[in-house]
Amino acid sequence: MSWLGVARQAHATVGSTNDLALAWARAGAPHGAIVTAEAQTAGRGRHGRAWASPPGRSIYLSIVLRLGATVPVPPLTLAIGVGVCDAIRAEGVAAAALKWPNDVLVGGDGGWRKLAGVLCESTGDAVVVGIGVNVNGAAAELPPEIAARAATIGDLLGRWVERDAFLERLLAELAPWIERYQAAGVAAIAPAWEARMAAGLVVRTDRVTGLARGLDRDGALVVEADGARHRVLAGEVEWIA
Repeated sequence: MSWLGVARQAHATVGSTNDLALAWARAGAPHGAIVTAEAQTAGRGRHGRAWASPPGRSIYLSIVLRLGATVPVPPLTLAIGVGVCDAIRAEGVAAAALKWPNDVLVGGDGGWRKLAGVLCESTGDAVVVGIGVNVNGAAAELPPEIAARAATIGDLLGRWVERDAFLERLLAELAPWIERYQAAGVAAIAPAWEARMAAGLVVRTDRVTGLARGLDRDGALVVEADGARHRVLAGEVEWIA
């Protein structure tokens, strides 16, 4: 059995699995402990954005990691993204792809749509990784403000996905990428991330608008504009195509 998910809490409805995992981490939760829920009433993504969490349809998962003081936290999102993308592909959505820094997308006639997102938060010597995956149901049934840019695995495959089995698949895909990142940093996961990167995405920041090209050595996004390459490290990033 993998170390990931040996200790776990499973809940019906919670405010946020990340909040529970952060509290558990402060109380001494071991490395690899997980919190799951059937529904969230206050799920969140990056920059405090709400994450729609309808009951009984999707994966709402938070992981407690204790990686050591020398392991940088922000690029961890990239390693987690590779594992999530691989789990979704293994379920049958071969076109799943990554968007920097924390989303898994799928392309379609209407453009790119979100299948999953990742949120990392720290407390003391622990990092809590929140993962939301749209598993079952129709995207059209999600709140109107996100329905047009969301997708679900089940909708794409035309079948119901067994969530318990998918959760175990997800944990199995995540564990080796977390281990590689902990052992060797961004260099150990960058080629895999770039191989899964959504092609042709255009990004706008407060400094530049251009085509996303890949990762720099520290996990920064490389954006090409007007024949030059620029680094994007943090802040608000708007994806416009």
